[in-house]
Amino acid sequence: MNFQQLRFVIAVADTGSFTKAADLCCVTQPALSNAINQFEEELGSSLFERTTRSVTTTEFGDHVIEDMRKILTARGRLFSRAGEFLARDDRTVRIGLSPLISSEFVESFLKKIKTLDSKMDIVLSEMNKADIIPALESGTIDFGLGPVPLTDSDDQSISIYSEPLLLLTSKINKEGELPAKLDELTEKQFLLVQDVCGLSGAVRMLFRDHKLDLEEYQGRALSYHILEKWAQLGIGITLLPASKVTDFSYARRLDDVHGKPVTISFQASWNKAQEDRSSFKAIFQSLSNTAS
Repeated sequence: MNFQQLRFVIAVADTGSFTKAADLCCVTQPALSNAINQFEEELGSSLFERTTRSVTTTEFGDHVIEDMRKILTARGRLFSRAGEFLARDDRTVRIGLSPLISSEFVESFLKKIKTLDSKMDIVLSEMNKADIIPALESGTIDFGLGPVPLTDSDDQSISIYSEPLLLLTSKINKEGELPAKLDELTEKQFLLVQDVCGLSGAVRMLFRDHKLDLEEYQGRALSYHILEKWAQLGIGITLLPASKVTDFSYARRLDDVHGKPVTISFQASWNKAQEDRSSFKAIFQSLSNTAS
């Protein structure tokens, strides 16, 4: 048993849908279903009655699901108490960063912070997108930076920057080559990283918004560096933010079906309670200046 499995079960119970629960938890529907199936095997009985039209909890599910909620609530309370203790130092600001955030943005942000408040201590933690939301809610981080959409509507947010999503293939680009077209990629095998970081979700959303089919490679890379290498080897094609590309000779600009460059946008989010801290003004101003 792990906390992610508990989150998945609660999400299905609350939404009545495996698909909606997967979207809520930032994972694919098969990944969520497999995790719940493994959990059911561990528990010894089914938690849900699944039909083509509905998903409902079984009698066994009704019996144990409240205990699952209590476990997650207790976990949240633990992190909240830890966050409250750490937040007593108003000069320390803890920021959770998606691995997708560019190092250039982070460097510029930290320089602006030092200019505005040289005594502020910024503590950075690299976090998957799926972990940023609960970390903000529990208070273990003060700000979260990641791809849009990062959090739900209860959190405050600001757009920080956008950058191109580039197409990587095994083909070396020729000088003056035209951009690739998104609708020409529907029959290509796409390489993706594991679902929790946010890149795979952004790629799926891009294709879904343009009503295009996405053919996913069954394997998964653990890093963007591996995605790039696999694309160069011809295993498939992939999309990476420009700041994560190391060899631009294999990268091409990608246009959507309307002829506009495909981009990925990022935002900073925080709980409204952060706005009462003396450190907030400098952080907000640095994020705003960096975004511009």
